[in-house]
Amino acid sequence: MTYDDATIAPRPLVNLRDLGGITVEGGRVRPAVLWRGDDPTVSPRDEIAALAAQGLTAVLDLRSTPEVIRSPHRAVAELGVSAHHLPLAETAVNPLALVEAAPAVRSPADVGRWYAGLVRGHIHEVAEGLEIIGTSPGGVLFHCAAGKDRTGILAAVVLLLLGADHSEIVEDYARTEQNLVAIFERLRMTAYTAPDDDAEDAKRAADFFASGHPLLSATADSMDSMISELGGAGGIRDLLRRETDPSTLSESLHAKLVE
Repeated sequence: MTYDDATIAPRPLVNLRDLGGITVEGGRVRPAVLWRGDDPTVSPRDEIAALAAQGLTAVLDLRSTPEVIRSPHRAVAELGVSAHHLPLAETAVNPLALVEAAPAVRSPADVGRWYAGLVRGHIHEVAEGLEIIGTSPGGVLFHCAAGKDRTGILAAVVLLLLGADHSEIVEDYARTEQNLVAIFERLRMTAYTAPDDDAEDAKRAADFFASGHPLLSATADSMDSMISELGGAGGIRDLLRRETDPSTLSESLHAKLVE
């Protein structure tokens, strides 16, 4: 089932930010070369056009295949921006996926360990995303639905490879916490993220989102846990060796992103 533009009213991004200015090894991330955000497929066309005017040339969509089918990129293609689908969690389709994951996640540290598992299980997609970021001719926006979990994971991996301080990476992730009310309201108003027409499922999702569960937050402890679980930048490089040469990859990222 695909939702058309009449079904999903355009909603401006509420968790978009330029990673420019973050201190890394050898300098800072250049402005207007790397953005992270929530789902631009339901953004007003003018919002995407403004990013394209700043130099956006590629979008990395980290959502699952069902999410992409239900809300595909339209404005991106019309504006000549390339779209790349790199799912970091094929089961993350709607709020019920979080409901199912919730029993095994009891603390912010557990959230971080869940993130680490996603990195290990999707290192191919992570490596491909890093290659696109490092080789695209212009700016890159990467996103999922909320711009919190899957997007936070890739942001951390990029910053680790660039040599950002641990505290900088954690601080960037935790900035999403202040946007959570707006994020969840935006998701609630986008029909494709809702449970399918089942009253019981809808109630389960509503109860979960009112629960204050750790999966619904973006605390520093979660990202701190993910980085520790993966073994920092060295652990990321070890994982990437399954797919590519991490040294070459890091060099291309530095050349593209750092000033």
